Amino acid sequence: MPRDAPFLIWDDAQTLEWSPEERTALAADPELRWMLEPFPPGVHTRPEGASPESQTLLVLWSYNAAATEVVFPLREPPYYTELVIRGMARMLPGFGGYLDRMPRAYVDGGYYAKTRENRPLIGPLPVAGAYVSSAYSGFGIMAGCAGGELVAAHVMGATLPDYAPAFAVWRYDDPAYIRRIEACQATGQI
Repeated sequence: MPRDAPFLIWDDAQTLEWSPEERTALAADPELRWMLEPFPPGVHTRPEGASPESQTLLVLWSYNAAATEVVFPLREPPYYTELVIRGMARMLPGFGGYLDRMPRAYVDGGYYAKTRENRPLIGPLPVAGAYVSSAYSGFGIMAGCAGGELVAAHVMGATLPDYAPAFAVWRYDDPAYIRRIEACQATGQI
């Protein structure tokens, strides 16, 4: 992948490609059968490292969005590398060539922090002088600059945009908002 390749994200759900033999084996195993089900959107990649000699790619997919207990060190999910490569092969078919001989991969990261409704927290906290810009659920690289501008407006006492309350911590004090969250728990998205 060229070092100047853009950040790419596949924003469609997908069902992974498996050979007939693999499909049969997965279907027969109750603990692995989930790999035959549709996967959520979001597999993404970009080159890592500015050096022209670099061969490193960031390839990520948070296909399991279930809430989990935080543990350290982070456990690498079983089959993660293969599932991510299969997911990438839909967008970039050349990734399919790695399935016969898996590349050396490592997990260097952590948890995607998100709110129940997957809307970031941006603005003042209940502690005077404390502010937050977090819970971007993996979209911080794309939304973090706008979040920073919103936090700066709060800090400076500037006029806030009309959408600022949608990201405020105190939104959870609104019973109508909580009812909307509870009505949308199947997807986690409002």
